[in-house]
Amino acid sequence: MKDNEKPFLEHIEDLRGVILKCAGAIAAGSILGVFGINQVMQILRWPLAQAQAGLPNPTPPTLLALQVTDPMTVTLQIGIGAGILLSLPFVLFFIGQYLLPALERKERGLVLPAFSVGALLFLSGVCFCYFLVLPGALRFFQEFNRWLGLETSWTMASYTDFVLQMLVGFGISFELPLIMVILARLGILRKAVVAKHRRHAVVALVVVAACVTPTSDPFNLALMFVPLYGLFELGLAGMSWAERKETFHSETLLGP
Repeated sequence: MKDNEKPFLEHIEDLRGVILKCAGAIAAGSILGVFGINQVMQILRWPLAQAQAGLPNPTPPTLLALQVTDPMTVTLQIGIGAGILLSLPFVLFFIGQYLLPALERKERGLVLPAFSVGALLFLSGVCFCYFLVLPGALRFFQEFNRWLGLETSWTMASYTDFVLQMLVGFGISFELPLIMVILARLGILRKAVVAKHRRHAVVALVVVAACVTPTSDPFNLALMFVPLYGLFELGLAGMSWAERKETFHSETLLGP
């Protein structure tokens, strides 16, 4: 019997197994993240050290714990976040294993390339934010505080919240070209329609940038919007390629 002929209850049972396997992978990754919290914190503090190194009279980066439970809260938060990132390839594999039999042949051919390119784009967004955006953003806020005559003292909770939201936000935002190409490849969205409504797309990108960034100040908004718009233009170029490939495939099947 084919998978798509399974009774409904068997599909529910398969879904239950997928959820349990995904939860187990996330739990195992979270345990590793909690036990490796010192190494993870060193990684998260690197942009702050780079930002302070560019200031006059640099001092070692210091983060404060104002609440009694802050260290435990941050440890669990970072551990679970690291666990999700570590387990993400396994989670995607389990989900793909469940969905693959229900997809058509054309859609199946997109699964592996989409997962591979999606993972690469996500890592590219995280690295772009980590090495280029975060040091500059943190230095800007420190210099702004200095200009106002304020001493910069950030809590561990607020700093890790800011860094993690920025990293995840940039990672997700870098998926935009892939989404546009997939929609064009499946014939759901055409480049001509998107290009015609470019002004509306720009407004939508500003809204997305405002939602993704942890703060609503114009500086952080610009940091997110500028690369997001570049990714939008890259997605338009990718849509052209996808439409040409689809046209060539159709002509090949139909023949002269």
